[in-house]
Amino acid sequence: MLPDPLDPRTRARKPLELPDFRDYAISVDRPGEKAVSPTETLGKFLRDVMRRNMTSFRLFSPDENASNRLQDVYEASQKTWLATIKPEDVNDYELGLKSQFWDNRLTFNLTGFWTVIKNYQANVNNGNLGLVRGYLANAGKAQVRGFEAEVSIIPFEGASAYANGTYNDHSYVTFVDAPCPPELSGGTTVTGTQVPGAAGTPGALSPVSCNVSGQWLPGVSNWAFSWGGEYAVPSNFWGKPGEWYVGYDANFRSKFSSNASRSAYTDVDGYSLHNFRVGFRTPGGIDVSLWARNAFDQNYYEQLLVTPGSTGLIAGLPGDPRTFGATLRYQF
Repeated sequence: MLPDPLDPRTRARKPLELPDFRDYAISVDRPGEKAVSPTETLGKFLRDVMRRNMTSFRLFSPDENASNRLQDVYEASQKTWLATIKPEDVNDYELGLKSQFWDNRLTFNLTGFWTVIKNYQANVNNGNLGLVRGYLANAGKAQVRGFEAEVSIIPFEGASAYANGTYNDHSYVTFVDAPCPPELSGGTTVTGTQVPGAAGTPGALSPVSCNVSGQWLPGVSNWAFSWGGEYAVPSNFWGKPGEWYVGYDANFRSKFSSNASRSAYTDVDGYSLHNFRVGFRTPGGIDVSLWARNAFDQNYYEQLLVTPGSTGLIAGLPGDPRTFGATLRYQF
């Protein structure tokens, strides 16, 4: 990477003490006589560079060091972990009601919950200039509280239906040193008395970290619902006694953040999905069905990702499109 002349660290550079690279040359007397790994040879060179510059040279390698044949560097230094991830401390509180009516054909359950997580472990990406990393970080405290209700009913023989709903009030209680969202990343990070620029300003300085306390947790919607039903009638098919059935299932979730530090670019809009099925099954375990998933061909994202390294790229993971299929199942 090219040095940034505005970065104070550039002016503090010192030359490395390097061994003579010619000492690592491989003699070749005749073509095809030797099989030598070039990266293993590089590993020996990097080992000696590290030995001569123990306080000013580091090899960044999250994994696969040995599979890339650079394992000789471990003779100079073992892996050094720069941070310790604390275990989560989770406290759950629930109060609920479970009830059944109409000769147990109608079920209604209601639950209130409050979950407090100390040292919440968040998967974060640091988008600051020159940093290419995604890692696990501890937030001070997070909480999710709300209620959920579920109801199921058998109105008459062969028919059933259900509906579930959840409300989540979710947030970081404290996360004061989170990586900044892309609106506040990408520039040279501030040092000393420098002041970061406004969000999205080209060429502005970026803060080292951001206080995201009070913001949404990633991957959690305020509202989530699911509902569906099935109707079956006794019949025969190819001489086999059984039942024809038709079913429907659907779900909905409201907008959610898919980045640990909430950003306008990584909020996923709410969406609903609808699935249908029709088939025939026997008491002996045979089940033949036709089905359609995402029947109305809803376009949606399962996740929007901030790519590390200050590239400005937001990567999206699209959900499955409308899909038709058939299933033949036998249980024994």
